[in-house]
Amino acid sequence: MGVDRVYDAWTCGWGLWFAHPDTVHLTCRVGAAFAFDVVVPGAAGAPAQRYPHYGRFRTLTPPSTVQFTWVSGPSGTGGVETLVTVSLEAVDAAVTRCTLRHEGFATAESCDRHASAWSGMLAAQAEHLRHVTPAAWAEVRQRFGGLPVNRSVPDSTFIPTRSYPDLDAAVQWLVELLGCTERLRVPGERVQLTLGNGAVVLAAWDATGAPASGGRPPATLVVRVPDVDAAWHRAVGLGFTPLTAPATGADGERQAVVRDPAGHAWALSQSMADVDPAAWGGHLAR
Repeated sequence: MGVDRVYDAWTCGWGLWFAHPDTVHLTCRVGAAFAFDVVVPGAAGAPAQRYPHYGRFRTLTPPSTVQFTWVSGPSGTGGVETLVTVSLEAVDAAVTRCTLRHEGFATAESCDRHASAWSGMLAAQAEHLRHVTPAAWAEVRQRFGGLPVNRSVPDSTFIPTRSYPDLDAAVQWLVELLGCTERLRVPGERVQLTLGNGAVVLAAWDATGAPASGGRPPATLVVRVPDVDAAWHRAVGLGFTPLTAPATGADGERQAVVRDPAGHAWALSQSMADVDPAAWGGHLAR
């Protein structure tokens, strides 16, 4: 199994090999808490045994390092918060070396139980993951993968972009009408507004220089995705027209633009780094 897939298994793919899928609650982001149950079928018709697990991501360095706290019940850590560090190394394209360190146990008995349990789970992990379909991987990354933090973009998954000949007037109108808050401004070019947990980008538009079909300002829908290259290739395979191939800009966003069969443009965006907007000409309002 490739190192990227194994990294996903330890971050957003718990339900594919270890946890009961219906019990997984997490966002793959440093500081975010997670919870899930390990369910063991009962013998001879006895009810299944559920073992809740909790933790919080401490370090996420794709695709090489995952560190998280680990708390379980009386038969596990006994309620004690322990620390797990998983180090991944690509041996080749299909083989990954996984090194796991679990520390901070209150008793030697608890440490021994986990050493035995992890040994069995690691041995079984590869077999479980070998049968996971690409669609299942895409689903867990979409549900649990989270999005990296980048100060240069709003913390939203779906970001519409609308263009206006009078950018300042459009900002004032949306602030007064909807109660939007100005988040970031690139003078004379675009302004990011937030509203609740959503966001919209207003872009300057010169109707004489770039007229849109029917004389209307062009509009683009920006969607933040975990892997822009994979999303771009999927879009092309689905019949979307490629407009701009994936490329990483000064603002830390890797973006690609496609046009759907109905003629609408979609910008696929992946945060590659947390970039200070001042480094590329943006001004954070807050």
